[in-house]
Amino acid sequence: MLQSSDLSQWDVIVFCPKGIDSSDLKNHHFAGLQLWYWDTQTGNLFPFPPTNDTLIPNWLRQVASGKDALSGFAKPDVEDFKPLLTYVLFGINIVVFILMTLAGGSENQSVLIAYGAKVNPLIQAGELWRFLTSVFIHIGFLHLLFNLYALWSLGPISERNFGHWRFLVIYIMSGLGGSIASYFFSTALSAGASGAIFGLLGALLYYSLKRPSLWKSGLGMNLVIVIIINFGFGLTQPGIDNYAHLGGLIIGFLTTMLLSKLSVN
Repeated sequence: MLQSSDLSQWDVIVFCPKGIDSSDLKNHHFAGLQLWYWDTQTGNLFPFPPTNDTLIPNWLRQVASGKDALSGFAKPDVEDFKPLLTYVLFGINIVVFILMTLAGGSENQSVLIAYGAKVNPLIQAGELWRFLTSVFIHIGFLHLLFNLYALWSLGPISERNFGHWRFLVIYIMSGLGGSIASYFFSTALSAGASGAIFGLLGALLYYSLKRPSLWKSGLGMNLVIVIIINFGFGLTQPGIDNYAHLGGLIIGFLTTMLLSKLSVN
């Protein structure tokens, strides 16, 4: 681990390909070399540069000569990054909840139906849009509060790692996946962003699985523990749609895998 002198909160991490001695790196270029920034305040990892093979040996020569490790290189624009779509989704959920409260209450069944909750007979009658609208409405303030906290915790890191639009695709597809799973396996009226939230967990799980160093660092196992705890909580509490959670988790994982393969191709 090499620390830059002018970026006190940043460390630079070099992951060597298996079987290569790190002492040889300053004189050679290896295609499998990975360079990462680690934000020591947030614990986030950022690849640098993601695909540029020419900057890495230059960086290593600079380190070997005793110069500033990051001098002359583009530094991650973390301070300027804003998870705009996370903010938008956060705002939509709040606005919809306020409108439902003014219309008679977010726990009022007629209000829930009017605003687009998942209601199986109505979906069977052709109201397929309920698969999506149900993702943005919540049943009671605590339901909203819990999901907003989860979105605030997972949204920014997901949006930063996957990019704005991939993040949105993962979120929407996971929400739809959760609603569809709930439709097939539960007849109860349901609503909420938890399927989409579990989709973000699935996306981050795939992200860590594809990066062995992250998995070994504990990130992947921490995600698994969070998922197990949430499913365990759902199984012990009435009124929680675990089918939506499982559907969102699976679709989030698969969507991220597909987007990753499309990006490579």
